[in-house]
Amino acid sequence: MASFSWSASLTVGSSIASKGDRIILPQSALESIIQAHANAPPPALSPLPQPHIDYDPASWGPNPYEELVRSRQAELEKQQQLPSPLTFQLKNSSNRRLIHGGVKEFSAEDGLVHLPHAMLESLELSEGDTVQVQFQHLERGTYAKFRPLSHDYLDITDFRAVFEAFLRTHYTTLTKGEILTVDQQGKEYQFVMDEVKPTAEGGAQAICITDTDLVVDIEPLEGIDSEAVKRERAKRDQTLKIGVEMQGLVEVESYQRYHIDVLDRTSGIEVLVHIQELGDLDVLVSTKSPVTLQDHIWANFESLGPRRIYIPVSDQDYSNRENDFHQLHLAIYGRSGSSSSSTSTSKQHVAFSILVQYHNNNESPDSNTISSSPSSAAHLSSAAEQPNEGAPGYQPCSNCGSWIPERTMMLHGNFCMRNNVKCGRCGEVMKREELQNHFHCDHCDMHGHISEKDKHMEIYHGWYQCSCERYETPNLIELAQHRRTICQDRYILCRFCHTFVQQGGPAGDARDRIRGLQSHEANCGGRTIECQRCSQKVKLKDVQVHMQNHEYQRQTQPMPLLCSNQNCRRVKSTGPQGGMGGGLGPSSAQSNVLGLCQICFGPFWISTEDPKHQKLIQRLARKYHSQLMTGCGNQWCRNPKCATFRSGTAADSAGAQAPGLDATAAASEMMVILKEAKIGAATAVGGDDTVKQKLWLCVDESITRKNVLAEVLTEDMQGRFAIEWCIKALEVERTDMEAAAKWLSTHAPRGKF
Repeated sequence: MASFSWSASLTVGSSIASKGDRIILPQSALESIIQAHANAPPPALSPLPQPHIDYDPASWGPNPYEELVRSRQAELEKQQQLPSPLTFQLKNSSNRRLIHGGVKEFSAEDGLVHLPHAMLESLELSEGDTVQVQFQHLERGTYAKFRPLSHDYLDITDFRAVFEAFLRTHYTTLTKGEILTVDQQGKEYQFVMDEVKPTAEGGAQAICITDTDLVVDIEPLEGIDSEAVKRERAKRDQTLKIGVEMQGLVEVESYQRYHIDVLDRTSGIEVLVHIQELGDLDVLVSTKSPVTLQDHIWANFESLGPRRIYIPVSDQDYSNRENDFHQLHLAIYGRSGSSSSSTSTSKQHVAFSILVQYHNNNESPDSNTISSSPSSAAHLSSAAEQPNEGAPGYQPCSNCGSWIPERTMMLHGNFCMRNNVKCGRCGEVMKREELQNHFHCDHCDMHGHISEKDKHMEIYHGWYQCSCERYETPNLIELAQHRRTICQDRYILCRFCHTFVQQGGPAGDARDRIRGLQSHEANCGGRTIECQRCSQKVKLKDVQVHMQNHEYQRQTQPMPLLCSNQNCRRVKSTGPQGGMGGGLGPSSAQSNVLGLCQICFGPFWISTEDPKHQKLIQRLARKYHSQLMTGCGNQWCRNPKCATFRSGTAADSAGAQAPGLDATAAASEMMVILKEAKIGAATAVGGDDTVKQKLWLCVDESITRKNVLAEVLTEDMQGRFAIEWCIKALEVERTDMEAAAKWLSTHAPRGKF
C-alpha cells in the first residue's frame, strides 16, 4: 500500500451523541487527504521475472508469466486507491494524550472536528480546544484483551457475541488504555483495553478491527469471587416450582425476582400471592427479563385481598411460539402500604407467600383475577345476583336492595336505614362509618377504599415518559404496552447477531417492514455471507428466501437424461436447464437418433450420409445378431440380450465362445429388440421427447460396476431418490458411495420418479 502522510490542527466542535470512535471531519480534510495520497511516491516493486524458457506459447496451458503480470496490475490498482477504512491518530498536545479512531463522515464545517463524548473525556478536551489529527495506517487486529472495571460484568452471559455486535456497530479502531462502555439490556459495563496485537507502525498500541477475525479475551477482575457473585445473583432471581408454595420477603420500593420453568404450555398459568403482614405489593409477569413496573406483560396492582394473575393458554403473548420461551419471569414490587396506617409506613419489608400452578380452564377462574384496567378493582356487590330475588313472599329493601321476607321488612328497614348507607354514584351499600373512607375516581369509574386512592392515581393517572423520549402517557399499563411493542429502546434478541440490543425505529425499507424487522435488525441483517451452495454473496436477512429458492430449483429440476443403452445408463444431460454438471453434455442427447451417449454410439458412427438410417439399422442388427449368437465373452456381463450372460459362462482359455442361439433364432429375437430402439422417434420433428428408447448393448466392466452400485445406492436410500439421480450422484462423486449419498441429500429432488 502506498504510504502517505497527512495531518491537520483542528478546533473541537460540539460532541457527537453516538458511542464509539468515529469522528466527523470537514470536507476540506477529505480533499487534502486525496491530494496527499495522489502526490505520494509509488512503492518500490520487485522486478518481474523473465518468462520461463520451457513454456510453449502454442500449448493450451495457461501462461504463468501473464498470470504474474495480471496480479501485479491488480496490486498497482489497489495501491492507487485510498486505504479503507481511513484511520487517524488524535492527540492533545497540552497533555500528550492520544487515541485512535475512524471517520464517520466529512460534513463538519471547515476547521472543526466533532468527536464522541467518550473520546473528548479520554483526551481531556472540551469544545473550542485544539486537537492534532493525523492519518495513521493501522494493522488489522488479531487479538484484544479487555479488563472489566466492576464485578457486574459477570452478568453478561456471552462476551463474544456482545463484543462482536458492539465493536462492529460503534468502533473502527482499538487503542490500549482506552475505556469502552458496553450497553447490555439497559445497563452499562465499562472495560479498559489492556492489550492489542499486532503493534501498529511506530510502536503505537492500536489496531484496526474492520474486516478481521479478532480474538477477544476478558481478564478476570482481581479480588472478586465469581462464584460468590453468582450465588448473590441467584438470590436476586430465585426459581419457583409450579405447584409448590413459597415464602418470600421484599424490600419496600425494591424488587424480588423469580423465574418459572414452563414445561407444559398447553395449560394456563395461575399466580396467587398472599400478603402475610401489613404492607402492599404489586405482582408483575413477563416472558423476558428483567421485569419492572415499566416492563411487563401481565400485572396485578390491587391493594386489597390476594393478588391473583391468571394467564389463559389462549393469550397471544403466552402461546406465541415465536417467543420460544421456556421460562416466565416474575417480579414482586414492595410498597409501603396504606397511607392511613402509620404502622405499615414504618415497615421496610413486606412478607408474602406465592403459589404458581397450572390452570386447565380457558376462562379466568375469577371475575377480578387480572388487574389490567382501573375498573377491575371495583367492588361488584351491587351487580351481584341477590338471593331470593323475585321469590314469592319477598320484596326488595329500598335502602340496600336486598330481598327480605315481607313479614320482617319493617324490622329490617329500620335497622338498615339506621346503620347502612348506599352510595349515590356506584350503588354500593356500606356501613355509615365507612362512607368517609369510600372514594370515587374523578377520571374513571374506579371506586373503593380510600387506601387505594394514592396507588390508583399513581398507576392510572400519573404522568410517564418513556426513555425513548417519543412517548408520554398517564397510564403505567399503556407505557408497558408501548415499551414491549414499538418502543425504539425495547431490547430484543437480534436474530442475526444473537445479542440483546435496542430494536430502534421502523426500518426504512418496505420489504424489511414486511419481514417485521426494526432498524437494528434491518442494518444487522444487511451483512453478507457466502452461500455454500452457489458461492454468491447473500444478505443475512435474505438467507431464508435464498435457500427456499435453492430448494425450489432443486425440486423442480428435470430428471437426468440417461443413455438409452440399458446396460450403460451414463448421464447424457439434465435437460434444458443444464442441471448440475457431469455427463457428456446436453448436446449429446440430440447428436444421434439412437439416444445413446457418445461412447456407446461411437461404433455405429460413419462419415457417409444416411438420411433414412438404413446403414445404422444394419450395423445395429449385426451387433445384436453377434451378441445373441456368440456373446461378448466377458465374465462381468449382465446384458440379458447377450449369449454370455444367458449361458452364465465366459470365454475359456482356448478362446471358445459361450454357446448362444442359432442364426434363425437370433434373427427372430433381433427383430423384436430392434423395435424397442425406436430409431428416430425422439429426434423426429414434432416427436415425443418422452419416448423411451431401449437398446441392449454390452459394456465394459467399470460401467457394469457403476450400475450395480447405483442399484445398491437406490436400495440404501430406501427409494427416496430415483435411479437416474443415484447414477448422477455416482458420476459426480466418482463412485464414492458415502459421498454420493451426501450429494443426493443436498442436490437431488426427493421422491421424483
